[in-house]
Amino acid sequence: MTEKTAQKDTTKKPGESLLKFLRSRQEDRGFMANLRCMLVESKQHRAWPYVANFGGIGEKHCNKVVQTVAGLYATHPEETRDGNYGAMCRKLLSDDERQKLNQTEGIGPVSRRFQHLLAAEGDEIFDRVTRLVLRAKAQDIPVNYEQLYKDLLDWEYHADWVRVRWAQSFWTPEVELEVEEST
Repeated sequence: MTEKTAQKDTTKKPGESLLKFLRSRQEDRGFMANLRCMLVESKQHRAWPYVANFGGIGEKHCNKVVQTVAGLYATHPEETRDGNYGAMCRKLLSDDERQKLNQTEGIGPVSRRFQHLLAAEGDEIFDRVTRLVLRAKAQDIPVNYEQLYKDLLDWEYHADWVRVRWAQSFWTPEVELEVEEST
Protein backbone atom coordinates (compact mmCIF):
# COMPACT_ATOMS: atom_id res chain seq x y z
CA MET A 1 0.00 0.00 0.00
CA THR A 2 1.45 3.34 -1.00
CA GLU A 3 1.40 6.41 1.18
CA LYS A 4 -1.12 8.03 -1.16
CA THR A 5 -3.47 5.02 -0.90
CA ALA A 6 -3.18 4.95 2.89
CA GLN A 7 -3.99 8.64 3.05
CA LYS A 8 -6.98 8.15 0.75
CA ASP A 9 -8.40 5.39 3.02
CA THR A 10 -8.30 7.59 6.14
CA THR A 11 -10.39 10.32 4.54
CA LYS A 12 -13.36 8.03 3.85
CA LYS A 13 -16.51 8.37 5.88
CA PRO A 14 -17.43 5.36 8.04
CA GLY A 15 -19.33 2.83 5.97
CA GLU A 16 -18.71 4.62 2.68
CA SER A 17 -17.05 1.66 0.97
CA LEU A 18 -19.73 -0.76 2.22
CA LEU A 19 -22.55 1.44 0.96
CA LYS A 20 -20.83 2.01 -2.37
CA PHE A 21 -20.54 -1.77 -2.74
CA LEU A 22 -24.20 -2.32 -1.79
CA ARG A 23 -25.39 0.33 -4.25
CA SER A 24 -23.36 -1.22 -7.05
CA ARG A 25 -25.02 -4.62 -6.50
CA GLN A 26 -28.54 -3.37 -5.77
CA GLU A 27 -30.04 -4.94 -8.90
CA ASP A 28 -28.53 -8.38 -8.21
CA ARG A 29 -31.48 -10.22 -6.65
CA GLY A 30 -29.49 -13.26 -5.51
CA PHE A 31 -26.88 -11.08 -3.85
CA MET A 32 -29.53 -9.03 -2.05
CA ALA A 33 -31.31 -12.22 -0.92
CA ASN A 34 -28.09 -13.49 0.61
CA LEU A 35 -27.48 -10.16 2.34
CA ARG A 36 -30.97 -10.21 3.86
CA CYS A 37 -29.77 -13.32 5.69
CA MET A 38 -27.65 -11.01 7.86
CA LEU A 39 -30.85 -10.21 9.76
CA VAL A 40 -31.47 -13.88 10.66
CA GLU A 41 -28.85 -15.23 13.03
CA SER A 42 -29.07 -18.83 11.81
CA LYS A 43 -28.58 -17.75 8.18
CA GLN A 44 -25.86 -15.11 8.52
CA HIS A 45 -23.22 -17.44 7.11
CA ARG A 46 -24.79 -17.02 3.64
CA ALA A 47 -23.79 -13.35 3.57
CA TRP A 48 -20.30 -13.71 5.05
CA PRO A 49 -18.51 -13.93 1.69
CA TYR A 50 -19.97 -10.54 0.76
CA VAL A 51 -19.45 -8.65 4.03
CA ALA A 52 -16.10 -10.14 5.09
CA ASN A 53 -14.05 -7.39 3.43
CA PHE A 54 -16.02 -4.78 5.37
CA GLY A 55 -15.61 -6.37 8.81
CA GLY A 56 -19.02 -8.03 8.79
CA ILE A 57 -18.06 -11.34 10.39
CA GLY A 58 -18.01 -11.60 14.17
CA GLU A 59 -19.80 -10.63 17.34
CA LYS A 60 -18.12 -7.29 18.09
CA HIS A 61 -20.16 -4.13 17.94
CA CYS A 62 -18.44 -2.92 14.76
CA ASN A 63 -19.17 -6.28 13.07
CA LYS A 64 -22.84 -6.00 13.99
CA VAL A 65 -23.02 -2.50 12.52
CA VAL A 66 -21.89 -3.87 9.14
CA GLN A 67 -24.24 -6.85 9.44
CA THR A 68 -27.24 -4.72 10.34
CA VAL A 69 -26.71 -2.01 7.72
CA ALA A 70 -26.02 -4.56 4.96
CA GLY A 71 -29.07 -6.63 5.89
CA LEU A 72 -31.34 -3.61 6.15
CA TYR A 73 -30.09 -2.15 2.89
CA ALA A 74 -30.78 -5.47 1.14
CA THR A 75 -34.28 -5.48 2.64
CA HIS A 76 -35.10 -1.80 2.01
CA PRO A 77 -32.64 -0.15 -0.42
CA GLU A 78 -34.65 3.06 -0.72
CA GLU A 79 -32.32 5.67 0.74
CA THR A 80 -31.97 9.36 1.35
CA ARG A 81 -29.11 11.58 2.41
CA ASP A 82 -31.31 13.82 4.55
CA GLY A 83 -31.92 13.59 8.27
CA ASN A 84 -30.99 10.95 10.77
CA TYR A 85 -32.78 7.95 12.22
CA GLY A 86 -34.95 10.12 14.47
CA ALA A 87 -36.18 12.08 11.45
CA MET A 88 -37.01 8.83 9.66
CA CYS A 89 -38.96 7.60 12.68
CA ARG A 90 -40.93 10.85 12.79
CA LYS A 91 -42.06 10.16 9.23
CA LEU A 92 -43.54 6.87 10.49
CA LEU A 93 -46.06 8.76 12.61
CA SER A 94 -49.67 8.73 11.49
CA ASP A 95 -51.32 12.13 11.07
CA ASP A 96 -53.30 11.52 14.25
CA GLU A 97 -50.24 10.56 16.26
CA ARG A 98 -48.25 13.51 14.88
CA GLN A 99 -51.00 15.91 15.85
CA LYS A 100 -51.17 14.50 19.40
CA LEU A 101 -47.40 14.70 19.65
CA ASN A 102 -47.34 18.33 18.48
CA GLN A 103 -50.01 19.22 21.04
CA THR A 104 -48.21 17.26 23.80
CA GLU A 105 -51.33 15.14 24.39
CA GLY A 106 -49.38 11.96 24.90
CA ILE A 107 -47.66 9.45 22.75
CA GLY A 108 -48.86 6.83 20.32
CA PRO A 109 -47.51 3.47 19.18
CA VAL A 110 -44.63 4.75 17.02
CA SER A 111 -43.55 7.20 19.71
CA ARG A 112 -43.62 4.44 22.29
CA ARG A 113 -41.54 2.18 20.05
CA PHE A 114 -39.11 5.05 19.48
CA GLN A 115 -38.77 5.53 23.25
CA HIS A 116 -38.10 1.80 23.57
CA LEU A 117 -35.40 2.14 20.90
CA LEU A 118 -33.74 5.01 22.78
CA ALA A 119 -33.69 2.91 25.96
CA ALA A 120 -31.61 0.21 24.24
CA GLU A 121 -28.36 -0.74 25.89
CA GLY A 122 -25.43 -2.09 23.92
CA ASP A 123 -26.33 -4.55 21.18
CA GLU A 124 -30.08 -4.29 21.85
CA ILE A 125 -30.03 -1.35 19.45
CA PHE A 126 -29.63 -3.55 16.38
CA ASP A 127 -32.92 -5.46 16.72
CA ARG A 128 -34.81 -2.29 17.62
CA VAL A 129 -33.43 -0.37 14.64
CA THR A 130 -34.29 -3.29 12.39
CA ARG A 131 -37.95 -3.33 13.46
CA LEU A 132 -38.45 0.35 12.68
CA VAL A 133 -36.65 0.15 9.32
CA LEU A 134 -38.96 -2.72 8.36
CA ARG A 135 -41.87 -0.46 9.24
CA ALA A 136 -40.31 2.29 7.11
CA LYS A 137 -40.16 -0.16 4.22
CA ALA A 138 -43.87 -0.90 4.59
CA GLN A 139 -44.59 2.85 4.37
CA ASP A 140 -42.04 3.56 1.58
CA ILE A 141 -39.99 5.87 3.78
CA PRO A 142 -36.32 6.10 2.75
CA VAL A 143 -33.45 5.60 5.22
CA ASN A 144 -30.23 7.60 5.51
CA TYR A 145 -27.91 4.59 5.64
CA GLU A 146 -24.74 6.68 5.75
CA GLN A 147 -25.87 8.44 8.91
CA LEU A 148 -27.34 5.24 10.36
CA TYR A 149 -24.01 3.46 9.90
CA LYS A 150 -22.15 6.28 11.65
CA ASP A 151 -24.70 6.51 14.47
CA LEU A 152 -24.70 2.75 15.11
CA LEU A 153 -20.90 2.80 15.18
CA ASP A 154 -20.99 5.71 17.65
CA TRP A 155 -23.57 3.89 19.79
CA GLU A 156 -20.89 1.69 21.36
CA TYR A 157 -19.10 4.56 23.12
CA HIS A 158 -21.33 7.60 22.64
CA ALA A 159 -24.87 6.23 22.85
CA ASP A 160 -26.07 9.27 24.80
CA TRP A 161 -24.99 11.62 22.02
CA VAL A 162 -26.75 9.52 19.41
CA ARG A 163 -29.89 9.31 21.59
CA VAL A 164 -29.98 13.10 21.95
CA ARG A 165 -29.58 13.71 18.20
CA TRP A 166 -32.28 11.16 17.33
CA ALA A 167 -34.63 12.46 20.02
CA GLN A 168 -34.19 16.06 18.84
CA SER A 169 -34.99 15.06 15.28
CA PHE A 170 -38.02 13.06 16.38
CA TRP A 171 -39.62 15.37 18.95
CA THR A 172 -38.42 18.83 17.99
CA PRO A 173 -37.73 18.93 14.24
CA GLU A 174 -38.92 22.54 13.95
CA VAL A 175 -36.55 23.70 16.70
CA GLU A 176 -33.64 21.89 15.04
CA LEU A 177 -34.54 23.52 11.71
CA GLU A 178 -34.64 26.99 13.30
CA VAL A 179 -31.22 26.46 14.89
CA GLU A 180 -29.74 25.41 11.54
CA GLU A 181 -31.25 28.44 9.77
CA SER A 182 -29.94 30.91 12.37
CA THR A 183 -26.31 29.75 12.00
